[in-house]
Amino acid sequence: MPTASRPAGPEAGVNSTHSVPPPNRRDRAKARTRSALIDAAQRFIVDGRLNAPILEITQAADVGLGSFYNHFASRDELFEAATEEALETIGLRLDQLSSTFADAAEVFAQGFRLTGRLFRSEPLLMQVALAGGPTMMQSTRGLVPRALRDLHAGIRARRFTVRDPEVALAAVVGTAICLGELLRAQPARDAATTTDAAAAALLCMLGVAPEEAERIAARPLPQLDLDIAGEERQPARKDQRRHRPQRRPTDNRGHGGQKDVSRTE
Repeated sequence: MPTASRPAGPEAGVNSTHSVPPPNRRDRAKARTRSALIDAAQRFIVDGRLNAPILEITQAADVGLGSFYNHFASRDELFEAATEEALETIGLRLDQLSSTFADAAEVFAQGFRLTGRLFRSEPLLMQVALAGGPTMMQSTRGLVPRALRDLHAGIRARRFTVRDPEVALAAVVGTAICLGELLRAQPARDAATTTDAAAAALLCMLGVAPEEAERIAARPLPQLDLDIAGEERQPARKDQRRHRPQRRPTDNRGHGGQKDVSRTE
């Protein structure tokens, strides 16, 4: 749901010397380290290396192993954060692609149809994204809050007849989860046709007439160009190979069983 701009309070513009200070050098270094770990994790997810040792991830990010534990408690926590960042990037791109639409039904349908195609183009990313199952309903970033926003917009515009947007969201999220499993279990199934059929069914569920729902779900789509790790895919893989250690460690610690704390941003 869109967040309204916060109105200026009585203190706005008064005593600006008490405003929050800008990040200092240490804060900026920590932010860069976290960003490097997120970018590296996204490349590992895209390459299907979900079981890579933490040491290997930190080397791909070009940060010390000790720095990892200043930001994340485990590899799974890092991958969850990396997936959330990627889904937020996708959500922002979907917003851009639908910014010219006046019809809330078209905005919702296009977002769902483009997302469904990611099950083929970014299967590992979507696998990690859907690993939480129904808990996705509680997401505050990425695709789910945008779907809720679009449902509210459709209800306000009287394009959708459902009365409870959260119930509608549960149906949308459930459909997306099952769609992903269907496409995973049937690799030969056409993702575009299947996703468009699901989008039309959802529009009907939301109150759009069947004939119109079919038309909306069959309209041409823009290209969803993604750059998940913030750089070109092929160079990213080359970078990853360049940072990859020659000998694979047996656990997530440095040599001699001690954590590398040489760099701790």
